[in-house]
Amino acid sequence: MKKILFLLFILINQFTSEAQIAAIFSDEFPDSARTRIGLVGEYGINSNAFTTAFVSKFYKGGYIDAELKNDVLKRTENMNTIGADLNYGVYVGIKLDSIFHKKNISLFFSLRDRAHFDARFSKDLYKVAFYGNAPYAGKTADFNDFNLNYLRYQQLQIGLFSSKYDSAARWGIAVSILKGEQYSSIFAQKAELFTSEDGQYIDFNTEMQVAQSDTANKGIGAFNGIGAGLDIYFEAPFKTRFGDSKLRVSVADIGVIKFNSSSLFLNQDSLFHYTGFQVNSIYDLQDSTFANTSQDSIINSIAPFKQQSFSVTLPTVLNLTYETKFSSHFEMTEGIRYVFNGNYHLLAYLKGNFIFNPKLAISATVGYGGYGKFNYGLGAFANLGKGIIIYAGSNNLEGFIAPKKALGQSAYISLIKNFK
Repeated sequence: MKKILFLLFILINQFTSEAQIAAIFSDEFPDSARTRIGLVGEYGINSNAFTTAFVSKFYKGGYIDAELKNDVLKRTENMNTIGADLNYGVYVGIKLDSIFHKKNISLFFSLRDRAHFDARFSKDLYKVAFYGNAPYAGKTADFNDFNLNYLRYQQLQIGLFSSKYDSAARWGIAVSILKGEQYSSIFAQKAELFTSEDGQYIDFNTEMQVAQSDTANKGIGAFNGIGAGLDIYFEAPFKTRFGDSKLRVSVADIGVIKFNSSSLFLNQDSLFHYTGFQVNSIYDLQDSTFANTSQDSIINSIAPFKQQSFSVTLPTVLNLTYETKFSSHFEMTEGIRYVFNGNYHLLAYLKGNFIFNPKLAISATVGYGGYGKFNYGLGAFANLGKGIIIYAGSNNLEGFIAPKKALGQSAYISLIKNFK
């Protein structure tokens, strides 16, 4: 149980409003520039139950007092979610004079290190994990539909992007080669823990599937799987009575990674009955007393793994936004975001861009959904001159301001250099 709970918090961008392709060309690629190089980085975590302060204490190994535990308990629902992402890397964009008889097309490459985590868990699971099972004497704790996924991989991407096409519409497409580094997944369709009224035994009734990449081969250099991915982006401008508008649609991370035959897999449907161990005399206490109740023996009795390869579908991200430029100084974007295969709830958000001049802009975002509930963010764009552009901000600023109350935290930065 401790290992499972640790996986819940091993990661520290809950959502971004742009796909990877659009992030590379988030501003106009100036005609005077032929090449652009960028560094990008983003991280974030969000939940409907866990506060930022709780996660920080758990991750760093600090003492979790009753106040922190009770704050989370008050927020838990019958079913809860938590999710996190880490994404950083480098990219290069090269403007081509013509390709396929079309002008204004750029070729780009990117290399990224990425990690994704998500989980769905019941209120009973949280209570047993942090308060113990004594309150459940004579009762059954419901862990049903528990699901946890952790995926870390490296991505080499190549694609094409059009800055002008059919009356200034923009499109992009990219394919990726993926190297699978690490994967862990648990899906317990049934997981029920019964504690006898006198505390003499427990019954753990499970029906679950577990998959894990090679446990002996870890780290960023680990090559435990290989796969491919696809990103698609399209942007269509049009005029409305309120001003110039744009409709953007993107689907990112359509793909799969196949992990090798050194991976572990379990498909289990069983009842584990545990009565503890008996000690007749403290003077006879020996290591052999505990031999049959070691962590490994308990895990093996519940979960006899076998080695085999398996395929993992990437969490696929759908973005749909509608942007209106009300004036030269203000733009508003309404958007929705959804992550397939990720225990994610539909996110709806509203973003306002305040443009002071062509070299400086500030954005404010408010959203609801995703892995948490309300999300608040601030961002900034600055053109520093000499082809240097910077984007920075957070879509979950609340985690920095009120960690004991807030449920999410994130940050992002993008540094761009355009070359003539």
